[in-house]
Amino acid sequence: MGDLIKQNGGQPFLSRLPADLRNIKRLAVGLARDPRVPRRNKVIFAGVVAYVVMPVDLVPDWLPGIGKLDDLIMVGLALDSMLNHVPEAVINDYWQGDRTTLEAIRRTVATATEFLPPQIAKTLYPAELR
Repeated sequence: MGDLIKQNGGQPFLSRLPADLRNIKRLAVGLARDPRVPRRNKVIFAGVVAYVVMPVDLVPDWLPGIGKLDDLIMVGLALDSMLNHVPEAVINDYWQGDRTTLEAIRRTVATATEFLPPQIAKTLYPAELR
C-alpha cells in the first residue's frame, strides 16, 4: 500500500491526483476519437458512460454498501476495454503521465472483468481479443 501511495518519486498520492485525472481524461478522450481504436472498444466505452449517467441502475444507488458497486464495476469495464484491449502504440500517443501510474491503473481496472458473468465476458472479449 505504501508503494502505491508513495510511487512517482515519493510524491504523495493526493498531490498527484489532479495531474493523474487530467492524464486519464486526455487518454480517454483521445482513444474515443482515434480511428485506430477498435469499434468494439468504443461501443463498450460509450455504453458504460451512458449507463453510469442514466438514473436507472441494475442495483439501486440507495442500497447501502452495494448501491454504487455496479457503477464502479462498469467504469472499470470501460477503462479496461480502452487500456488493456487497445494497441500499446495508440495508448502511448495519448498518455502523458508516468508509466508506473498507467500500469497501476491498468492492473486495477483489469479486475473489473473478473466480476463479469463468464458469458458476458466471452461476448465482450472474444478469445481473439484477449
